[in-house]
Amino acid sequence: MAGQNTYLESDGKSVAVTLSATVEKNQVAYVQGWLGIANQDGVSADVITLSVDRREYQFTVPSGLAVSKGATVYVDVTDLTGHIPDDTAYYTAADTNRVALCKATAAKDGNNVVTGILIGG
Repeated sequence: MAGQNTYLESDGKSVAVTLSATVEKNQVAYVQGWLGIANQDGVSADVITLSVDRREYQFTVPSGLAVSKGATVYVDVTDLTGHIPDDTAYYTAADTNRVALCKATAAKDGNNVVTGILIGG
């Protein structure tokens, strides 16, 4: 209805999700339509929170994935083991079933780490 008040629900930095598989704290996870970073360990039926904020994180990506500064890293959300993306799920090109994970603020280093702003969600 027009004219109704709007109320703050949360800070929007995380979202509560119910797991259907095991995750570990700090893993990239796709749960209930949200791609983010697990804030705690959990098993099937646990309710945990996923970080979905726009802060800068360090992401470990597969060795075969070339990532340059400014590139967007995507995860194919149909290529998962439980809630966790398989190594073959990471891309730098958009396509069907791919959700943006981060935008690189630095190129991938020799340890397969990309620093980037979380896009997820």
